Amino acid sequence: MTSGPAKRQHRQEAEPPVTTFTVPYSGISNRLGEAEARALTEVLNQDTLAMGPVSRRFEEAFADYLGAGHVQATNSCTTALFLAAQVLDLNEGDEVITTPQTFWVTPWPLQARGVRIRFADIDPDSLNIDPGAIEALITERTRSIWVVHHGGQAVDMDPVMDIARRHGLTVLEDCAHAPGATYKGRKVGTIGDIGCFSFHSLKNMTTGEGGAFVTRHADLAEKARALGTIHTWGPMAPRSSSRIGPHPRPAYYRDAHTRSAFEYDFTGGYEIGNNYRMSEIAAALGVVQLSKLDQLNARRQEIAQTLDGGLQDIPGISVQRHRPESPHIHHLYTLFYDPAEVGAPKDAFIELMQETEGIEIVLRYFPLHLLPEFRALGHQYGECPAAERTYFDHQVQLPIYTHLTDAQIIHMIEALQRSVATLQRRGARS
Repeated sequence: MTSGPAKRQHRQEAEPPVTTFTVPYSGISNRLGEAEARALTEVLNQDTLAMGPVSRRFEEAFADYLGAGHVQATNSCTTALFLAAQVLDLNEGDEVITTPQTFWVTPWPLQARGVRIRFADIDPDSLNIDPGAIEALITERTRSIWVVHHGGQAVDMDPVMDIARRHGLTVLEDCAHAPGATYKGRKVGTIGDIGCFSFHSLKNMTTGEGGAFVTRHADLAEKARALGTIHTWGPMAPRSSSRIGPHPRPAYYRDAHTRSAFEYDFTGGYEIGNNYRMSEIAAALGVVQLSKLDQLNARRQEIAQTLDGGLQDIPGISVQRHRPESPHIHHLYTLFYDPAEVGAPKDAFIELMQETEGIEIVLRYFPLHLLPEFRALGHQYGECPAAERTYFDHQVQLPIYTHLTDAQIIHMIEALQRSVATLQRRGARS
């Protein structure tokens, strides 16, 4: 039996080799600079690295940037979404309408609380939820609509909000891809009832890991602050006596861990909170990155504009339509491949781009309703035909990040030209 160092060596040898791409996609973080380094040095000299002044400063700065009423910094967008589901009191038997074109975490808090998820199909150009597909899914159990600003372009929010108002539904905006994006001049995350943001290292701005819960409603903000910082939430009434058994409330010493034990009792059900706080270290990065966000987004837009121009005349390749009311900030760069016009399936195109041209392709995202956990709930192929057709046949995401070089951008354009030409020649010979 193999054990110890020999066993570890065997595992190392069995791992697949690392491929070096001319233009990599995965694991490319935002580049941090001297300002971030100084901010980290300063925060490391504080007395506390948790629940300190920098987190509050970041929340205030982000609220001011968004024009939002209330911002609560969290340790990820995932925890912000879990907090949102709890704050909105979404439970078993409730229904929520969302998009199949998103990272699988978007509906996870709903699954965890036993909420039934109904998927509305997408607009095949923006890859955002199609407002025209929402209303037919509303039932007497529908409580909320959760939209995702896919890739950095805002959802068409006016019809979504109109539907929500007419049916008495809340609206959550998943803004993980879209910090700084706007819809008709308003920052995303401030249009619906709640906005949830991601500051993961791959996002347009980063705190390493981090997120934010945003709302314009004071009551939701108060509930979120309690439940996101290890407290409980529910209706309470003053106690008739301030004694616990034979023990009176101390006249001098105050133990914060007693909370309201001497003063109040719950009068009904209550919610248990969790620790979703952002650290001071992450917040220090966030303050600096937020000051650069518009510049970082502008660089992504510049890269996308160059790619759009270079790809527009390639047969079988089209790019996303520009929408003046919702300028794209390109967390993702999406193009559309036409297998009929090129004469080869999308898989053959991706293989050439990766294996011959050295451009790493990662598709964003597999339609959620076709994942095993959703098929187990009765979802099936054919439920969202636009999302299915677009994913399997057409959509491709190219690498995009602010430190792409001009040479890498030109290489991607020329690689696309060569790959399409190669596939067309193969098709002509067959």
